[in-house]
Amino acid sequence: MDNINWLGLTSLLLVAILVGPAAFRMNRGGQWLPKVAVWLAILVGLMFVYQTFGPF
Repeated sequence: MDNINWLGLTSLLLVAILVGPAAFRMNRGGQWLPKVAVWLAILVGLMFVYQTFGPF
């Protein structure tokens, strides 16, 4: 547990800072569940493609 991936942690924080305000603004409409489901499906699809064809 001594090894911390600082680059991954920093990139996750920066993505949260960039995406967070837009996500909260999008939530005001009331139809947030279908949008979250679509984004989650896109992320899962990208992770699957990366794990299948990724450089490792």
